[in-house]
Amino acid sequence: MRILSKGNELPFVHRSIGWDESTNFKDFDIVFVNLRTLEKESHKYDHPYNDSENSPKIFQSSDVSEFIKEDGHMVIYLPESPITEMGDTTTVRKDFSYSSPSHQARAGSIPDPEPYCEYDLLRWLPCTIKATTDESGKSIDVFLPEWDWYFGTRFAWNKFLKVSRTAGYDKNTIAENSYGKIISIEMNKNGGSLKLIPPTDSITYSEFVRNTLENVFGVESNVEGRSPPSWVSDYSLPSEEDTKSSIERKESELTQLKEELESITKFKRLLYETHTNLEDVTKEALREIGFTVDGEVPGKRDGILHTSHTKFALEVTGTTGGIKLKKCRQLDEWVENAVVEFPNEDVSGLLIVNPEMNTSPDNREVSVEPNVEGYMKRRGDYKILTTPDLYRIVELCLEGKAEKDVIEEMFYQEDTLLELPPEFSQ
Repeated sequence: MRILSKGNELPFVHRSIGWDESTNFKDFDIVFVNLRTLEKESHKYDHPYNDSENSPKIFQSSDVSEFIKEDGHMVIYLPESPITEMGDTTTVRKDFSYSSPSHQARAGSIPDPEPYCEYDLLRWLPCTIKATTDESGKSIDVFLPEWDWYFGTRFAWNKFLKVSRTAGYDKNTIAENSYGKIISIEMNKNGGSLKLIPPTDSITYSEFVRNTLENVFGVESNVEGRSPPSWVSDYSLPSEEDTKSSIERKESELTQLKEELESITKFKRLLYETHTNLEDVTKEALREIGFTVDGEVPGKRDGILHTSHTKFALEVTGTTGGIKLKKCRQLDEWVENAVVEFPNEDVSGLLIVNPEMNTSPDNREVSVEPNVEGYMKRRGDYKILTTPDLYRIVELCLEGKAEKDVIEEMFYQEDTLLELPPEFSQ
C-alpha cells in the first residue's frame, strides 16, 4: 500500500505534500487530506478560482472520482468550518446562476460579478456534501466498529454533514451525534471510498493517521521510503539471482526443520490436552512407539490398540480431577462392541487418562475413585495408563532407550493402574 499525505508532513508515509504542491495522487492507494491546515493557513493563499501561482493546489473532483473508481481510498480530515476566506476573485462560481435576469441581462448586457473571497473547502468533492452548524451533541453512536478508537462514546463537534448529491456513491454513516445527525460519513463506489472525519484536539493528526492506517485499513504505519515501481524488476545486480536461490534453499530447509520440530513437540500435548486433541495425539504416540492403532468409531470408541496377544479397546479422556468410574463404564461398552467384532481374539480395555491436567506432571497426585479398580477387574481386567507416563515412554523411544517388547509387557501387569518399569524411571 502506497500512502500520500496532503496538507501535513508525516515521516511514516511514502510522500507528503503541502497545499502549494501538486502530485499525481492516483499513483497512491490511500490519500490523507488535512483540510484543517488549509483552513488555518487560508490567509496565505489566493482564491482557488483564480488559479494563480499562489492559489492552493486543490484536487479536481474528476481526478478524485477516477481515483475512487480504481479502488483508491481518501480520508478527509475536516476543517472546523468549511467556509473560509482566501484572496478576492471575480470568477463566477460554477454553481452561480441568474435566477431572475435583470433588464440589462435581457438587453444583452450582464454586469460584472462583485468580487468575493469565500471558498467552500468541500467544494472539490465529487459528491455534494455540506457541513452545517448545529448544537454539539456529545453522546456519539458509532456505526462502524473500526472507528470506535476515535469517537469513543463522547465526541463534540458543532457541525453535521448533509449529502445532497451522491453522484452514484453509496452512503455509509460512520458516526452520529446525540440528535441523530451525521457527523462522519463514508462514501463508497466500486472498491474505493471517501471518508469524512471531523477534527479533534484529543490526539495529534499524526496519531490520527497512524491509528486510521492500523485500525481501519490494517496497515502498519512503519513505511520507509517509496515502494519500488513495477519496472524495477527488470534490473538485477551481480550475484542477486544466486542470493535469491540461496534464500529459497534455506527457506525450504527451514520449513523442513519446522515440520520436524512440530512432529516431535506435538507429543507435549499429552500433558495438557483433552477431548479430540488428546485422542489424536495419544494415537500418534502409540504409533510412534510401534503399535498399530485403528478401528476408531467417531463419538464412541477412540480406537483399537493391537498388541501381540490382545486387542485393547481405547477410551481416551482428560480431566482436571482424578479417574472416574463413569469413564470405566464407557470403556466397558467399547469392549463389549469389540468382542462382537473380534470373536476369536483376546479383547480387553485400556483407559488412557490425562488426570489433573491443569497441574504440572511433577506435582500431580493421581486419585482413583472408589470401586474403579474392582469394577475394571470384574469386567475384564481392564487397565489404566496416564498420558504423562505415555509421554515418558515416547521420550525414551525417541532417545532409543525403550523397546516395544518391554513396553508391551506393561499392559499385562497385575495392577489396574499401570506403572512404568523401573528402568523407565527418570
